[in-house]
Amino acid sequence: MKGSIIHTDGLNIYKNLAKLGFSHQPIVTPLATNENILYWTHIIISNAKAFVLGTFHGLAKKHLQNCLDEFCYCFNRRYHESELFDSLLLACVFAPPKTYTELTE
Repeated sequence: MKGSIIHTDGLNIYKNLAKLGFSHQPIVTPLATNENILYWTHIIISNAKAFVLGTFHGLAKKHLQNCLDEFCYCFNRRYHESELFDSLLLACVFAPPKTYTELTE
């Protein structure tokens, strides 16, 4: 959301965030402690990239949000394997149907 404050590891790729309406606050630390600051952020991003490349073998930008939604759904339920089938069944029953055109446009 525009106006949000984004904390990152200070990599120069984030310099354009201000142009997009975000406030960027880099966290620059000595190299020895750098791995601990954003450890879980890096793990989740790495897992999301592996999910996209392993499941979809690449992906068009128009499908990115749906793919990330699916990743979040799976990630948030990773410790509830016994409930997985029931949750999936409920999601399928209550989700609105999509036409072939909606899926492919």
